[in-house]
Amino acid sequence: MQGSPLRYFYLVLFTSFLLSAACSGEKSREAQAIRASQATVSFKDTVEVKYASGFRISYRDNYKLLEILNPYQDRTDTLRYVLKPREIQLDTTFRNAQVIDIPVRTMIATSTTHIALTEMLNANEIITGMVGAEYAYSSEIRQRLKQGKITGFNQGEFNKEQALAMQPDLIMVSAGQSSQFDDYRVLMESGIDVLINSEWLETTPLGKAEWVKMMAALLNKEVLANEKFGKVAEEYETLKAKAAEVKEKPLVINNLPYKGAWFVSGGDSFTARYLRDAGADYPWYENPSTGGLRKNFEVVYEVGLRADVWINPGAAASKEEILEKDARFRDFESFQTGRIYNNNKRVSESGGNDYWESGVVHPERVLADLIHIMHPGILPDRNLYYYQKLYGSGDE
Repeated sequence: MQGSPLRYFYLVLFTSFLLSAACSGEKSREAQAIRASQATVSFKDTVEVKYASGFRISYRDNYKLLEILNPYQDRTDTLRYVLKPREIQLDTTFRNAQVIDIPVRTMIATSTTHIALTEMLNANEIITGMVGAEYAYSSEIRQRLKQGKITGFNQGEFNKEQALAMQPDLIMVSAGQSSQFDDYRVLMESGIDVLINSEWLETTPLGKAEWVKMMAALLNKEVLANEKFGKVAEEYETLKAKAAEVKEKPLVINNLPYKGAWFVSGGDSFTARYLRDAGADYPWYENPSTGGLRKNFEVVYEVGLRADVWINPGAAASKEEILEKDARFRDFESFQTGRIYNNNKRVSESGGNDYWESGVVHPERVLADLIHIMHPGILPDRNLYYYQKLYGSGDE
């Protein structure tokens, strides 16, 4: 061996260091994970819930607490979700709470309304599975489905084996009855997170739209959600204030009869709130129901004879289609004056209606449509977005 003993000593020492570093790579990664688990993550970007009544979010060290309030129609309950950064290991054990790693990277959506939430946050790519995907209006979602980037599940059927094979980070569910949630327990037991989204139970347009903040908490996109929802809420409130100044309010009826009964919207329902905010008169404002009211045909027919405006007459796209249901509708004031409007202007070839998709997070567009319908002078240059006027063969 050439050279001094000191030089030889340093050569051996350096070689030993390299061997030690190479052999302990895995241990170093484990040490990094341990340090991460011991770190404290404070969330500087937050959201506050102002309009929605169905959820709330609080921010703690190392996690966010998402609470879904009264998620079912048939049971008063609160579901709790602990949203933690996936690199963090929490020391606390949470009772009656599901822990979800964030940001969510892949998700199976079970309602087209979920598309509205991801689309507003520029995050459609997280949807890798979709129930009823053929009814999506979003061109991006339909394209991803065509490319095989989204797995379609048949409407009304959920293939659990297929979902297990996909191993998504999250399945987002809209469950009307608590028993429906039981169908997903086997997936939860297999390590797939399932979250109940009850946005559809909100009774105000801005309350429904504000659920984009819930999605933002899952994706760490609070800043974008605050920005976009803030603009929506500001415009909605501005439009509402304009309509509140009107002196005369047109009388409105909605929907179509079915098998001798006519289901109309309750006075505290989502639709009734839109009509109030648009400056319309509605016969059932005093009824406290948040859902539909079953009325005898004759009761609504009598109102329809003198109502100024008729909205949402089923799936009808023309006056002729309305008369096919009942020729007596020809006697309605709205039929004779041509003030019949339906929210089916934006419908895809497969039947997906954008009113029930992007309309969820853009109530300001819906309200602007309704104000133009009720009071054309307030927004004279408005081109209807979701609504369209129904014409007959003899109309110009």
